[in-house]
Amino acid sequence: MKYRFNVIMTDEDYLEYNKFQLIRSPYGKKQLRNLRISLTALFGGAVLLSLIVGGLSAEYLLTAVIPLAVLYIIMQAVCERFLAWSLKGQLNMMKKSGKPCYSPDSVMEFYEDCFTEITPDNKTEQRYSAIERISFVDGKVIYIHINNLLAYVLPLNCFESKEQYESFSEFIKGKCDKVDIY
Repeated sequence: MKYRFNVIMTDEDYLEYNKFQLIRSPYGKKQLRNLRISLTALFGGAVLLSLIVGGLSAEYLLTAVIPLAVLYIIMQAVCERFLAWSLKGQLNMMKKSGKPCYSPDSVMEFYEDCFTEITPDNKTEQRYSAIERISFVDGKVIYIHINNLLAYVLPLNCFESKEQYESFSEFIKGKCDKVDIY
């Protein structure tokens, strides 16, 4: 065994991972871009329809078109914040329902050819070839993505020292071609 980490994940760690997935990751950026394009098409269609119905009179522009344009600008400006707020609400609802979203305590073991996650409920082994990408975020956390929905989270607090973090970083970077640093 090359590395062994006791991973203690908090609600905040899980929320930050989901925010990252939703807003900063390549997967989330693509979805966010598509949402923005859809909003543009929706509001563009509404403005065009209102112009066809109401004409180009100054009164109609002030009462229908300009408010739609202002609403569009506001929605584009707060889109990311709204998604993060919505995500936090969804995670709180899942927590209240008693269905855990994640295991707060796990052990991650890294070997030369594979790695395992051991939780109180199960043991999962993955080969490094299953890793789709690795994300180093703000020097605080490492996400090992298996796909666009599943990732193993290694917060900075699971490393004993800065040297261990850097040694592991070099090790894991050698196991995957797609490494992103945020």
